[in-house]
Amino acid sequence: MLSESTEMYLKEVYRLTQRESYASTSKLAAALGVSPASVSEKIKSLANQGYLIHEWREGVVLTPEGKKVALNILRKHRLVSMFLVEKVGYQIDEICEEACSLEHAVSDRLVNRFEEILGFPSVDPLGNPIPDRSGRIKPRHYRMLSEISVGKTVVVQALETVDSKRLKYLRKLGLVPGSEVMIHDVAPFEGPLTVMVGKKKVAIAPALAAIVGVSNGREEHK
Repeated sequence: MLSESTEMYLKEVYRLTQRESYASTSKLAAALGVSPASVSEKIKSLANQGYLIHEWREGVVLTPEGKKVALNILRKHRLVSMFLVEKVGYQIDEICEEACSLEHAVSDRLVNRFEEILGFPSVDPLGNPIPDRSGRIKPRHYRMLSEISVGKTVVVQALETVDSKRLKYLRKLGLVPGSEVMIHDVAPFEGPLTVMVGKKKVAIAPALAAIVGVSNGREEHK
């Protein structure tokens, strides 16, 4: 059985390499809240165990076995998150800490049962795709709210953050997956976006708009 630390490292390498070719030591350290020296030691260990490939001066990528482990942990995390929201009554800004603890404790059998109870969801409460039982994951395609032109109406598909304070703020604004948003105005010089969420007009900073994934229709959020 793999350690919680190993699972966390592999999951984070997967997350970072979805946007970049390699996961750097510095970004891993920042994401996991540990020192670069600790990351370097762990990388050597995981590479020796066959979970990572370490490219000198570049960073690390997952081996096929490392990817298999990472996707299994992601599956557990996202199904636990969905269960907490749909069946326990948690808010989206309350799930990350609980899911991060439970993902290392729940069995594949229990997570499979969660999936059945939930009706085999394709995404978690934040809009992240859930890997299936074979480790396959369907990529999602959307643009960020910060890229949308004035006058356009879009539907929120995903929130690309696990920060509870940001999630709570976005939830209170109504900017959650499935909500319809119309871009009312964009202030110049990196000023805020003014958007209509239902009948409510709200202002949102560009930095927050850049973590809200949107599309033209509802069909993607399932």
